Amino acid sequence: MHKTIEPTILYFGTPVALISSTNQDGTFNLAPMSSAWWLGWSCMLGLGQMGQTSANLLRTRECVINLPSADLVSQVDRLAMTTGRDPVPEKKLSWGYRYEADKFGLSGLTPVASQAVAPPRVLECPIQMEAVVHDVRPFGKNVSANAFEVHIVKLHVEESLLAAGSHSTRPHIDPVRWQPLIMSFCRFFGLGGEVHPSRLAESDFMKFVTQRAS
Repeated sequence: MHKTIEPTILYFGTPVALISSTNQDGTFNLAPMSSAWWLGWSCMLGLGQMGQTSANLLRTRECVINLPSADLVSQVDRLAMTTGRDPVPEKKLSWGYRYEADKFGLSGLTPVASQAVAPPRVLECPIQMEAVVHDVRPFGKNVSANAFEVHIVKLHVEESLLAAGSHSTRPHIDPVRWQPLIMSFCRFFGLGGEVHPSRLAESDFMKFVTQRAS
């Protein structure tokens, strides 16, 4: 039986992303988030308006979306409760946030130069997406957030994640090899095994996609 409720938090979450962006003084910010979804080469990011990442994206119109694998969870968690905004907004301060200028140093992750945007990629993340902001608008009735529509301009993927025998210029990312870090209700999870064969994966749609790549 279902029960109608108003839970303490309504945040199902998605794969964790580390968003790198450029601060006003030319240094770089790195922030974990888990409100993102993709359709093709476009992505929607939900970011709090109080954060440094929102301010940076509004000003520079570019970022890198780095996707950590589950084995990077400890590095990601080191960034929790930190902000690149100084002074720390009062509400965040009351929640226990602290200012941290060197997010890369704190996390132990390595910045590496991007090809098309100024913010660096995260070397250890197996998937890195350089992106530019296409559109932005306020989001939510009871949250202070921005919804950013970004377009991926460069995609970098660790070769070990590519499906064996796939097309050399447009390869397929193997979902079995890709083990993302997932956040659900503010807690970290990894993927389990595949639970059921997918009719979509065997459909004419996927055949069409594969033929376009060849």
